[in-house]
Amino acid sequence: MRASPHCNSTWAYKMNGEAEKATPNVPWVELLRDGRAAYSVMVVLGAMLHALQILVIAIIMPTVVGDLGGTAYYTWAAMLYTVGSIVGAASIGPVWRALGARRGSVASGMLLMVATTSCALAPDMASLIVARTVQGYAGGLIIGGTMALVSALFDEALRRRILAAYQATWMVAQLLGPVVGGVFAEIGWWRGSFWSMLPFTLCFIAIAWIKLPDRLETNVGKKGPFPFARLALLTTGLMCIALAGPVGQTEIRAALIVAAIGLLWMMFRFDRAADNRLYPSGALSLRSPVGLALWILFLVGVVQTSVTLFLPLLLQVVYGVTPLFISFVTIVISLGWTVGTFLVSDWSGARERMALRSGPVFMLAGMIGIAATAHFSALAVLTICAFVLGFGIGTHNVHLLARTMASAVKGEEGVTASSLPSIRSLGTAFGAAQAGMLSNMVGFGDAANPASVAAVVTVVYGVDLIPATLCVLFMFILVRSGTPKDPVS
Repeated sequence: MRASPHCNSTWAYKMNGEAEKATPNVPWVELLRDGRAAYSVMVVLGAMLHALQILVIAIIMPTVVGDLGGTAYYTWAAMLYTVGSIVGAASIGPVWRALGARRGSVASGMLLMVATTSCALAPDMASLIVARTVQGYAGGLIIGGTMALVSALFDEALRRRILAAYQATWMVAQLLGPVVGGVFAEIGWWRGSFWSMLPFTLCFIAIAWIKLPDRLETNVGKKGPFPFARLALLTTGLMCIALAGPVGQTEIRAALIVAAIGLLWMMFRFDRAADNRLYPSGALSLRSPVGLALWILFLVGVVQTSVTLFLPLLLQVVYGVTPLFISFVTIVISLGWTVGTFLVSDWSGARERMALRSGPVFMLAGMIGIAATAHFSALAVLTICAFVLGFGIGTHNVHLLARTMASAVKGEEGVTASSLPSIRSLGTAFGAAQAGMLSNMVGFGDAANPASVAAVVTVVYGVDLIPATLCVLFMFILVRSGTPKDPVS
């Protein structure tokens, strides 16, 4: 086994273009050869554990509050899991610097198992919320560590394959999540949804302990004191975003969002000057490929969240369709994402660049189509646009992640990889807060009134065309700056 070759500067794609074009296509079975099977299973298990914990909770929460009470804190179990997961993914660098990849992975799995057990045994809503926060932190450590392992254990030829498998796992989880949660909610045993995760968590721990070497060149940065101050700034900023959601007054919500931006800016500023970084160099820079890629991931998270939040309401109130068809449209988005992912996962050279450029364009076109259908009944058009939206994200996502890992500054490969899910989740948090603020500014009023819902959706999706357009612009800059000036391949 050998670690994947990494570049020496953030402009390696520009300087190493011939290597990029020469990247061979490899069969899927290569993920299971030469000792990689265990690592591939770890990646899939990590993604599945994290994704199911996000998706199941929405289905079982009505049963949970019926049992434990605490209706006023209905959204907190999901909200604080997200906050914890962002902080956890950002913490993978200092945790692995202290423990190493093997013990760090095992510790992450053990923490997830303890937190999941605490969720299953929670006697009241307060205990459940605390356990979910810790569970989110552990889930973030696992998903951040999973991405770091992809960077370290899979070379560039295999990286797109394992990232496609990682993405497919999320798609499967989106289908399984409602089923798993629905089964346990139906029988009135919501705790069973947490107990059912423990065998998979134990498998993750066992594989990490048995198969990961004691020393693994993950390049998660220099050792140093644990960055409590920066993590505190990150957590406080995220809490400001999370608390902006339930607030009804636009002024207070805007103040919380501004405070969040200020706190996160301070965290990134302090992190830039630290040796033991949470995020890679140039994380906010539009002049480096890593910075551009992280901005694209953030903006896609903003756009996707608004669709997830308001599309079911639009379909139910304005279109008057049944919950079954609402689920169908959600599946259509996932189907488009999956088709896009597997269609382009083995592309390289000029075709890889085409996938990167065209993906955000498809995403923007899908958003325009969905926004345009808010005021008139065009269910077929909306469904097609939902597929195009998902297809656009799937088309560029795998290549964007792979290119970001390959463009990492030497010595920051692990930190760069682990930052990807953290930044994406940060975008979803901002997207939810922005959507809530805009809906209140428009005057959401009666959520059962088709005219009111159509007006809100039009404004929210209309504003989201701005980050979607920026994704297109940033991607074209990234591809242009990160490819060699040589004859067309």
